[in-house]
Amino acid sequence: MRKRTARLLTAALLLAAVAIPAEAGAASTTEQTASAAEQAAPDWQFVWGDTFDGSLDVQKWGALEGTISPGTDQAYASFDVTTASSNLVLTTEKRQYGSKAYTSGMVWTKGRFSFTYGKIEVVAKVPKMGTGIWPALWLQGDKVYNWPGPGGNEIDFAEMWNTPYEVKHAIHYADTPNGTDLGANQGCKYTSPVDLSAGYHTYGLVWEPGPKLTYYVDGQQTCQFAPVGDYFNTPMHIIMNTAVGASWIGHPDASVTFPQQFKIDSVRVYQDANLG
Repeated sequence: MRKRTARLLTAALLLAAVAIPAEAGAASTTEQTASAAEQAAPDWQFVWGDTFDGSLDVQKWGALEGTISPGTDQAYASFDVTTASSNLVLTTEKRQYGSKAYTSGMVWTKGRFSFTYGKIEVVAKVPKMGTGIWPALWLQGDKVYNWPGPGGNEIDFAEMWNTPYEVKHAIHYADTPNGTDLGANQGCKYTSPVDLSAGYHTYGLVWEPGPKLTYYVDGQQTCQFAPVGDYFNTPMHIIMNTAVGASWIGHPDASVTFPQQFKIDSVRVYQDANLG
C-alpha cells in the first residue's frame, strides 16, 4: 500500500512538474512578445510645435542676421522673416546687403528648444527654385563650434538645390582639428513625381537611438540609414532657411526670378513616451 501510494504521489509530482512550467512558460512567452511589440511601436507624444498664427513667436524662434554662410551669395536678414496667413515666410530677394548680392530668411530654435530623438514633421511650400536656390530644413547640435570645426554635427532632413523635384537627405559631422566633413557621403535623395514648389508637402524625420534616421516625404519613407559613430546622440535644435548660390550648386543666373518665398505652415515635434 505504501509503495502504491508512493508511486501515485511520485507520478502526481512529475505531472505537476511538467504541467506547471509548461503553462508558466507559455504565459512568459506571451508577455515577452507583447513587451517586444510595445517596445517596437513608438508611442509618439507631441512635445513642441508652431503653427505661426500671428507674429513670429520669439520665445520659440530667433531670426538670424549677417553673412553666417561665407561660402554662399546671401546675407541673412531679419526683415526677410515674416508671418502671413498662418505661415512663416522666409523671403529671398536680389538686393545688395554688405558684400552680398542677395538677402534671405533664416530661423532657428537654439537656446529656445532642443531635443534628443523623436519625430519632426514640417508642412511647407518650397520656393520656385532655379540655379543657386537652396531651401533647407535641418537639425544642428547644441555644441558651440565653428562649423565645420570639431564637434559640429547636423541632420539635413530635407534640402533642395536648384530643382523642386529632388529632396536630399544627409548628415554632416566633424571631429578633426581641420574640420574635415566626415559625414558628407552619408545620405540619399528622393526624386518627386510632382513639382514640390506647387503646393504644401510634409517633410519628416524619425530620429531613434542607435542612432537610426528615417526620412519621409508626405508620409512615404524615402531614406533610412544608421550614421557611423556617436555623433547624433546629443541634443539638437531646428533650423529653417533658404541659402543662395555656392560653388557646388552654382549661382543664380538671369533665368531665376525674385523674390522667392519659402512658406512653412507648421512644425511639430514628437517624442516616444516609451523612452521617457
